[in-house]
Amino acid sequence: MFTRKDIVVLGMMIFALFLGAGNIIFPPMEGFTAGTHWSTASLGFVLTGVLMPFITLVVVAMVGRGEELTRDLPKWAEVFFLATLYLVIGSLFAMPRVTNVAYEMAWLPLNIVEDTPYTHFIFSFIFNIVGMLFMLRPNTIISTVGKFMTPALLVLLIVVTVNVIISPLSDIVEPSKAYATNSAMTSGLISGYQTMDVLAAIAFGGIVARALAVRNVSSVQNVVKYTISAGLISVFLLAVLYFALFYLGATSAQVAEGATNGGQIFSRYVNALFGAGGTWIMSGIIILANLTTLVGVTSACADYFARFHIRLSYSFWVILFTALTITVAQTGLTELLRITIPALLLIYPVAIMLVFLQIIRNKLPNITFSYYVTLLVTVSFSACDSLKNIDLLPQTIENILNYLPLYAEGMGWLIPAFIALGLSLFLGKKSA
Repeated sequence: MFTRKDIVVLGMMIFALFLGAGNIIFPPMEGFTAGTHWSTASLGFVLTGVLMPFITLVVVAMVGRGEELTRDLPKWAEVFFLATLYLVIGSLFAMPRVTNVAYEMAWLPLNIVEDTPYTHFIFSFIFNIVGMLFMLRPNTIISTVGKFMTPALLVLLIVVTVNVIISPLSDIVEPSKAYATNSAMTSGLISGYQTMDVLAAIAFGGIVARALAVRNVSSVQNVVKYTISAGLISVFLLAVLYFALFYLGATSAQVAEGATNGGQIFSRYVNALFGAGGTWIMSGIIILANLTTLVGVTSACADYFARFHIRLSYSFWVILFTALTITVAQTGLTELLRITIPALLLIYPVAIMLVFLQIIRNKLPNITFSYYVTLLVTVSFSACDSLKNIDLLPQTIENILNYLPLYAEGMGWLIPAFIALGLSLFLGKKSA
């Protein structure tokens, strides 16, 4: 029997798995640049950073594992997409980012040692080795997350939120950068990509399904029921957290000068509010939160790649990904954030459309045709968004794409993808 207490613990576990680097570092900077438009921007951020991951989590838990989303694709396309996804949310981008957030937000503010490449490497090495030891016995940390670490984390976040609301450091500033020229809602939607939580939900959905299976919950109806119940706890907590961090950023002018990422703004703000004692508490919680995400994501990545060859076991991939994360993490947080965005602009829309196609799969007259047409158009346009971000898109193509709605905001793929899906439904009926 899956009790109400079990649902709460599962919800806390889901919240802790999602609460990693992007969830903390992006909202403060987005809130600062959104300024007086922070509430509208935060709503957009919640739609792509909370609602979409929640839908993805439920869909993946329902089908059992993330790989089921790609079962209607050719084998080469399935492997390419999933391998790219796991590398993006894993050791090439997200997990080095998690490591650097822990370093810049939790370790450096303690002022124990100077910030040098040597110090950075030692911290990255120890942090990831500790994570690796948990990964080799993943149930050890995951089983304790919902009961112990998350409640402690929530206490700190509640204290920070209440103090930010009661005693904001600065007046809210005017919008800047993209928020000064584009729609705050659309800019918030795009910034929500950067949490990578839709991609992570593809991995975490399988973890939730296995956690339910251990408690003998296996029917699709019960899996959906309990995943929605537990997931809504995570949705509520994450949404409240994001609104609070956006407001923190919007009122951070006093400490935001010279900051290159939201992690620095958050650390400076908490230090200004609570002094050295608050910094120590925050450091411990952030390290634990990022460690949980590191273990959850890297375990899922290792589990996927271990299926390719019987001699390359789960343990082999855990060790390999740990070494790769340590290496890539030496790039530094600000640089990692800069190079992550083009990759996300390419893969995120594909993940969103795969989830949507799975939801309406039984309604498609020709499943294979709809998948091929829709995803081909999605990839083509999202590739243009990605190339534009790094200034590699030919000017002639960009001049044409400028006529597309939402293209300037980085969502040029959206309308063409749904037009392609609509055409595939019509043509699929013709060929059925």
